[in-house]
Amino acid sequence: MAILRLKEMRGMDVGQIDGKIKELYAEYSKMKSQVRSGGAPENSGKMGNIRKTIARLLTIKSQKEKAGETAPAKAKAEKKAEAKPAKTVEKKAEKKVEKPKAAKAEAKAAPKKK
Repeated sequence: MAILRLKEMRGMDVGQIDGKIKELYAEYSKMKSQVRSGGAPENSGKMGNIRKTIARLLTIKSQKEKAGETAPAKAKAEKKAEAKPAKTVEKKAEKKVEKPKAAKAEAKAAPKKK
């Protein structure tokens, strides 16, 4: 028995998927601690179903994020993170290019001493 149907999972947005993952992981942790303490779980097959459902939700979440269905705040943060390194790399590249040209010009202008 599936905890969530695939159709239901695909109908959720990224925020809902995050909430459901946290909920399922909490339930899984409870069952896991019950087994480790020596008790028998009510339904041993449910643990496997929870793990598989979490994996499916994570897969659908990553697919939606790649498709551009990310949350607005997260998308803004990603854009800022991408923009900063690109500018610094360009500035560093410009500085490296300018230095050799200046050194060549100074070498040509200076008289040679023997």
